[in-house]
Amino acid sequence: MVEKMVKCCIPCQAVTDMPKRREPLKMTNLPAAPWTNVSVDLTGPFPSGDYMLVVMDDYTRYPEVEIIKSTSARAVIPKLDAIFARQGIPKVVKSDNGSPFNSKEFADFAVYLGFHHRRITPLWPEANGEVERFMRILKKCIQTATAESKNWKQELWKFLRHYRATPHSTTTVSPFESLTGRKMALQIPEVQNEHIVQPEDQRSTPKKR
Repeated sequence: MVEKMVKCCIPCQAVTDMPKRREPLKMTNLPAAPWTNVSVDLTGPFPSGDYMLVVMDDYTRYPEVEIIKSTSARAVIPKLDAIFARQGIPKVVKSDNGSPFNSKEFADFAVYLGFHHRRITPLWPEANGEVERFMRILKKCIQTATAESKNWKQELWKFLRHYRATPHSTTTVSPFESLTGRKMALQIPEVQNEHIVQPEDQRSTPKKR
């Protein structure tokens, strides 16, 4: 009875938040090769006042992270230029509609290097889901280090080493190995499978009768 009255009450319906129905997600096809399509995003500020620029390779899930003081295009573009100098220029750079990526400076930068800048749908962060998930992990790492009074920058580099060396749940290969073709060296002890050969004079020989 009460439920029926509420459903028939126009003012009640007008002020009630209805559950948002979204279209089913359409999976993006995996790029054909490493570092051809990358996703870019910004996060921060952190307690130090710094921000972070994150570039994620859509094929290998390999992350590049740069610490920046501002989210302006003038601060972002030189860091991207440095990353692309190390890894190469991708064909497609995907980003949200944030101010540094909507600027004329960034449009000129895309023309200068020759990549296609693809903007995701406004107010739809799921379209940049892989890098968004990584950002949540990254923030947790920094917040934990700060709460424990540790050097958060050192903890960041430690986290990135292990993240890059850990097999990804989607690709089953570590991002570093997928990108470079070799395993990443870490401070993890390995068991040496060396066969110890016993000297000839110490081997037991059958006694003569």
